[in-house]
Amino acid sequence: AVVVFLPAGDRLHPQALELINRKLTEQPGIDFIYGDSSHRGASRFEDASIVRRPGWSPERLRSHNYIGEFVAVRARVAALAGGATMLSRLHSHDRNLRLSEASKRAHRISEVLHLSTQQRIEPTASLVAVQEHCQRTGINADCSLDLQVAAVRVQRHVSRKPKISVILPTRGTVQTIRGQSVVMAAHALTSLRSTCNYPKLEIIAVLDKETPDESRSQIVSSGGPALKVVEYDQEFNFAEKVNLGVVNSDGDYLLLLNDDTEFISSDTIETLMGLLEDPEVAMSGPMLLYEDGLIQSAGHILNPIPYDLYRHRSPQHVGAQNLLRVQREVSGVIAACVLIKRSAFMEVGGLCTLFPSNYNDVDFGLKLRDAGYRIIWTPHAQMYHFESKTRSPKLQPFEVAHIGKRWRDALDDDPYFNPNLERYMSIWKENVVGHKSLEDALGPTAPIASK
Repeated sequence: AVVVFLPAGDRLHPQALELINRKLTEQPGIDFIYGDSSHRGASRFEDASIVRRPGWSPERLRSHNYIGEFVAVRARVAALAGGATMLSRLHSHDRNLRLSEASKRAHRISEVLHLSTQQRIEPTASLVAVQEHCQRTGINADCSLDLQVAAVRVQRHVSRKPKISVILPTRGTVQTIRGQSVVMAAHALTSLRSTCNYPKLEIIAVLDKETPDESRSQIVSSGGPALKVVEYDQEFNFAEKVNLGVVNSDGDYLLLLNDDTEFISSDTIETLMGLLEDPEVAMSGPMLLYEDGLIQSAGHILNPIPYDLYRHRSPQHVGAQNLLRVQREVSGVIAACVLIKRSAFMEVGGLCTLFPSNYNDVDFGLKLRDAGYRIIWTPHAQMYHFESKTRSPKLQPFEVAHIGKRWRDALDDDPYFNPNLERYMSIWKENVVGHKSLEDALGPTAPIASK
């Protein structure tokens, strides 16, 4: 038996029940189904908006009810969650969180299942529901509402302060930032030490043999007593330099840090560390911004080639379904600043040295997913990344070929994508012609709180 929850006044797509029944029959382990929805305009002359949803993302569900108002579950799941009658009286965010706790396997059907109105197009959020969910599931966190959009921030308490090894590969490049000439690595380390308050850091700087003496001196001075220099005398290979830094470190957690980065807020490390309190999460990453404040990356999307979500877009955009304002599962994050559990890094063999310049972070994220881990991107930690100020950004043809050969099927089946979105784009846009789909992809603008 199946229990369906549908808001009053809304309708099922004519094929919805057939699609649901087919999926439950084909895959008996599935016990929770949601899908895409169509939202008609105020007049019959206005195009409907289609909400395309990603695959199962439990962290995102805590932030807001991204799966929508319509769900179908096996009767036993509804019973375990409190019974259909009780659940039908709850806020939809509360109901779906309770159902997710009782479910063993949720599944997204990437077809329109639910017909609704524009008034119900945005995900809803209930602070009380999330607080109670955290209490039931043992998540020790402070929960707060976003002031601009319907979303909840779940800020986990860090249960302990283990040692973190900061791995910083560099060749001591001097570049200009905001009109000033700086040694990039020294600038990154000064930013780390002056901005962040985390007490247990060791810093492993992996220096190329041609690093100028003046750059070495500034790097050593900026790193302070926690700095350890490791020499690298091979041809440039970013992945190999990171791996060398890791084997010369002993922290329980690894903060991979490019030398062309700058910290913005004092709690960045704690924010990333809190996400790793979940035993299923191996890596977390922040929103990366260019020097001019535009988004460099809001996590990877495989579409089917790897893109950085919302690159070159204003951070004042909230994104489709407010996705730029909530922490959520992704298939990968740029390794310019990521926090990783050391055990997971070692389990998957670190970064693959077959990718000396590009795609080593994409490959690493896919290896973590393949090992059963989740990766979380968060907008609640932000960093400047002065991308490629220390090296050429040119893609190498052999790296492009190798990532395709190694991960062809995975690149074409990103669980946090939707097959009905437009291909070869870095935004969450429905694959239809017209300005409305672009408006839906960007979402309204809303100021992002300064951090």
